[in-house]
Amino acid sequence: LPASFTRSPKYYSEKVADALALAQQKGKPNLMITATCNPNWPEIKVHLRHGQSAIEVSHVTNHVFKKLLHIQYCVYVIEFQKHGLPHAHIIV
Repeated sequence: LPASFTRSPKYYSEKVADALALAQQKGKPNLMITATCNPNWPEIKVHLRHGQSAIEVSHVTNHVFKKLLHIQYCVYVIEFQKHGLPHAHIIV
């Protein structure tokens, strides 16, 4: 499969090469952070209807979670837990 096919081996290989190029250009990363979305965040709860859970509005949880990743130089991988909530491994 080509690199344009998300999650193919070539896709990941290209992403690793991009991360290494960033580290070479900008310098070694300072932090390794693991972050997990909390379905009880007020930024998520404000968008829920009565009786609705964060898992049912994944577009909202993903949007709020990605707002955390606005850093000048970072490489991150977002995974989804069993309950559908995002979880990230971040290098800053």
